Amino acid sequence: MKTPNKHLKGIITRCTNYKESDRIFTLISDDGIMKFIARGAKKPSSKLSGHIEPLNYVALYYRPSKSLNSVSQVESIHSFLEIKKEYNLILKAQYMMELAESLFSENDDNSSILSLLINTLRNIHNSKIPTLDILIFEFELLKHQGFGISIFDCTNCDKELERSDHYFSSNVGGFYCTTCFESKRLLDQSVKVTVGQQLILRTIARKNYKDLINLSLSEKEINNCRKLIQNSIRDIIGVQLKTVKFSDL
Repeated sequence: MKTPNKHLKGIITRCTNYKESDRIFTLISDDGIMKFIARGAKKPSSKLSGHIEPLNYVALYYRPSKSLNSVSQVESIHSFLEIKKEYNLILKAQYMMELAESLFSENDDNSSILSLLINTLRNIHNSKIPTLDILIFEFELLKHQGFGISIFDCTNCDKELERSDHYFSSNVGGFYCTTCFESKRLLDQSVKVTVGQQLILRTIARKNYKDLINLSLSEKEINNCRKLIQNSIRDIIGVQLKTVKFSDL
């Protein structure tokens, strides 16, 4: 008895050619990370041709298998063509897909990560500051993993932070007040963060995204904030990405 076809939606993260006419690809979906084979997809006459490309958000029907799931039908929901026209946006998209994929779990609900990724991809090609959208993406992903950054209070004594420069530790994912920082002498493990950069992170934490546009943000400030989040992702979750060196482009 044949296994019935299943339906799935997700984003294709990578593709490779296989034999003369087949393609193998990786998909991230609500069900986790899955690999598929699309037989005959390289043939110009194939209905699958054109749909199986990296960065395509697709709906597909497939037959489950212990090795490679076999695709019978694929339809593109969103191809993100505007992103694919700009090299810098392609790099940013690749980085976000790799980051999302690194946090996917087979046993947990991945729908919020996938939804966050899709929404960010839809926004960045129209965004005045794409790096800001990616900062929000990184911040929310870290929060989703249960490691929300302590921004408003000292991570050591829990006292509310005063309006001044403070030191941030990626190992603990938060700021130290002046008293705790001086008592612990954590200079080698911490980074000094300006009031302006703290304001960016606080605004994101409150989800007041529209207010960010009124802050007259510079790329340098945004990228400095991103480094804090990226270091926290590396130190707290243990994720080191291949594309991270390109992510400031």
